[in-house]
Amino acid sequence: MAAVDSTPLILFPGLAADANVFAPQKIAFPQLVVPEWPLPLPSESLDSYCDRLAEELRSHGDAVIGGASFGGIIALHVARRLRPRAVLLIGSLRSASEHPRVTRLCRPLKPLVPWIPVRFLQLCCVPLTSKLARRNFPHLGGLARQFHSADPTVFKWSIARILDWNSTPAVDCPVFRIHGDRDFVLPIRGMKPDTVVRGGGHVISLTHPSEVNEFIRSAIHQTAG
Repeated sequence: MAAVDSTPLILFPGLAADANVFAPQKIAFPQLVVPEWPLPLPSESLDSYCDRLAEELRSHGDAVIGGASFGGIIALHVARRLRPRAVLLIGSLRSASEHPRVTRLCRPLKPLVPWIPVRFLQLCCVPLTSKLARRNFPHLGGLARQFHSADPTVFKWSIARILDWNSTPAVDCPVFRIHGDRDFVLPIRGMKPDTVVRGGGHVISLTHPSEVNEFIRSAIHQTAG
């Protein structure tokens, strides 16, 4: 257990979300670092953004890094710069070829991304962030909590980067994957995760914390030096 407790762990939340999406993991792994999303520079590329993130995190040393959803894509790109012990993908994509059909269909709409009324949509989803909604609709509640806390500038930039992501980062470390079999945002069909969460939606870090924590713990043990 000492190896788990002492291993630096860095997790990126999904699509402009904050550290709350990993609240259960923070309890299980006190060493967990969830970086805040820096504001992207005008027209900043994904590579440039990940360069900045990597420089901020380099001091954490020999870490296990990962992310949920878009955060997993970020983790893969940062891993090319930090050479971590392992990469953990939590309800995320391993390569651009796994993009769901709806993402590919929406690519021509990327010029409209700056016009997304994020603040208005966040107000509309407030009812889904209530305890009652989270209890009765855990998948939607998890998504609503993630979206409600998103910074509009980071959110729009992230959407644009998802739509134009067409690379498959090659990393020099093991990549471990966990995915919910009821993830309707990034459907599991065609993927090959190491761990499948039965009944899990897109925000399994909140809805199925025990399975996600065990997945993280197992990955750390497998890569302990």
